[in-house]
Amino acid sequence: MGSAKDFKDRRRKIAQRFLRTAVVVDDEAYMAPSQDGGPKAEVVAPGRQASVSRRAERDTTGHSANHTLDAGSLVNSFSALGVICGVVAPADSAMEAIRQADIVVLDWLLQNGDCKYTLNLLRKLLVEDKDRNSLRLVAIYTGEPRLGDIYSAVFERLKRDGFKPKERNGETSIPYRHGRVVLYAKPDVNLAKTLKDRSVAEVELPGKLAGDFASMTEGLLPGIALTALTAVRQGEHQILGRFSAELDSAFLSHMACLSDPGEAEMQMVEHVAEEIRGLAAEAVADGSPAGAQAVEGWIQNDGRTEFQFGDKTLDAQETVDLVAKGLERNNTVGRGDFKHLSKGFDSLGIADMDERLAWIMNFRTVFSAPPPRLWLGSVVTMGENGRHLICMRPRCDSVRLSEETTFIFLPLDAPSKATTQIIVRMGDEFQRLGIQLDPADWVLQTFKPSNVNRAVTAKEQESGGGFEFTDTCGRKYMWRGELKAEYAQRIAQTFAGTLSRVAVDESEWLRRIARSSG
Repeated sequence: MGSAKDFKDRRRKIAQRFLRTAVVVDDEAYMAPSQDGGPKAEVVAPGRQASVSRRAERDTTGHSANHTLDAGSLVNSFSALGVICGVVAPADSAMEAIRQADIVVLDWLLQNGDCKYTLNLLRKLLVEDKDRNSLRLVAIYTGEPRLGDIYSAVFERLKRDGFKPKERNGETSIPYRHGRVVLYAKPDVNLAKTLKDRSVAEVELPGKLAGDFASMTEGLLPGIALTALTAVRQGEHQILGRFSAELDSAFLSHMACLSDPGEAEMQMVEHVAEEIRGLAAEAVADGSPAGAQAVEGWIQNDGRTEFQFGDKTLDAQETVDLVAKGLERNNTVGRGDFKHLSKGFDSLGIADMDERLAWIMNFRTVFSAPPPRLWLGSVVTMGENGRHLICMRPRCDSVRLSEETTFIFLPLDAPSKATTQIIVRMGDEFQRLGIQLDPADWVLQTFKPSNVNRAVTAKEQESGGGFEFTDTCGRKYMWRGELKAEYAQRIAQTFAGTLSRVAVDESEWLRRIARSSG
């Protein structure tokens, strides 16, 4: 039986297995003398040269010993969790190492006892495009007692840089996009009574941060994603073994035999992706992060005693049974209530849940390199009239182009007019659209391929808002996304079915009576 505690424990274990690296930035870090009879020499981080022997000196000069950091205890405690931890000085040369970390620990007063450097370092860490959506926990670990002031300064900086931080009760945690900033004080800092639990020793900090990271990724879907990603991290050697240098000669032979040798790289990417998929599938099947026990724990963790699905009210156990048995075999909620299920499970009032998940399941992620190509499954919006279209030209016929080529598009319109529907992301909103198969609505437009890859390639908009294609008449087509290959192929099959209909002369009476009687 799953429980709320079991659910949280499972999430913590999943997150802990995922965590691999941590970096601590503190210019007053020191390594304590060896306690096992080994060498007594200290390893001191660059900066203000903090050391055990100088702590008393700081006490007499007015700089509190609370600002020092026992790096050895911190590193050892992270190691016990299976996390590799490095301690670096606040320097630009350390930024690349800092960016690689799952957890980043920053002192609040870096370089001349000023918080400006820490805020600038935080901005530099997060604001670059490749880092804006990183799953990262940042901890401010400070000897300063004014956590409320630190909270306000960090919150305003994140807000100013466009990270849309979310305010929470208390002054110790700031969620933003896919990351979070948490505040902790070093030991013996004189905090307000309500914040006493935020003062932790170095040896305790890694465990606290592992819990914070788990709370960032708490949920069934994050559990699946983290389990899959952990398997990929741990199975890198298996993939490299499959694609070893021993096969380079065969790869070159394959490349030379292709009509367009440049396609060989991307072909191999598809096979690497299949290996990754195999690792992820095996890990999820073995760990079952969203299995029956996890689902029951999720429902118990929700805290509600009743769940409302349309006009049906279910208690917690009935809700567990609904998920376990499925809608088809459940006798408390009817099939027609499927539209109310997501809202019934949701306690936060999140909008567009079903649309967002449908979009994730139908569209594949396309990054800026290489830029999007125009082919089967590309969804675009014509600039002059805002008409939404889906490209139906087969992928194999959309590459190796040497001259201007005509592409066929099907319009996307009100969903009530079509049985085949997709969810398209329009900026921050999700729109349900139907694919129109009527030949009268088909759109034919001509495009010129790129001389580089011999395909019609999108270019980034000057405003930086996305990608767009341009036809031979100069019309712009904003790129909205690309359907996953198998889903696009299913649409193509439906489209082909409309083309293969055979017109025959038959008895009109027989045709009508067959349609009316079923």
